Amino acid sequence: MPKVAKILIGIAVVAIIVIILVMTYINTAFISKAEAKNYLAKKINVEEQDIHFETIELEMDKNQYEVEFYYNNHEYEAKIDAKNGNVIYTDFIRTTNNTTSNATTNNNDNNSSSNETTTQQEISIEEAKKIALDYAKLNESDLTLIKAREEHEDGTLIYEIEWHDNTYEYDFEVSKTGTVLHFDKDLLHD
Repeated sequence: MPKVAKILIGIAVVAIIVIILVMTYINTAFISKAEAKNYLAKKINVEEQDIHFETIELEMDKNQYEVEFYYNNHEYEAKIDAKNGNVIYTDFIRTTNNTTSNATTNNNDNNSSSNETTTQQEISIEEAKKIALDYAKLNESDLTLIKAREEHEDGTLIYEIEWHDNTYEYDFEVSKTGTVLHFDKDLLHD
């Protein structure tokens, strides 16, 4: 057998071993997609068979599942901790008896329980700006506001907020219920 063929076989064997190890890690370190569906259904208090799951994607860098789903012909999204199944965020809102229930959980709030549905009021853009600043531990007097506006993202209204200082650009997406959905801090490029 030529030396090149032996090298190619060796590379193929190593690649197969790496793939097997990665798959084993994923299967043992993270909950399955089926378990993620089950955790979400329990959190929002809806029968799993009544939910249409559009996409469930594992974001390994964040250790979470990004889920898009439909319930009663409305589109929602959720973020689920891929290690323990806690629902980190969902924009699912259920209206019953003139009260609005939102299954959003902010894991930075030590007084919240991930197993309870909480009542949330919509916040103003000014409140969203304050929440974003508090989240990133920033002082508004040190920043220049670039934008603060309502935007549609996947059929949901959110606040998009952007500040700059002399070094960084800070981008936020804040839900109408006050949850920071996204935060980026990037160097400004001259």
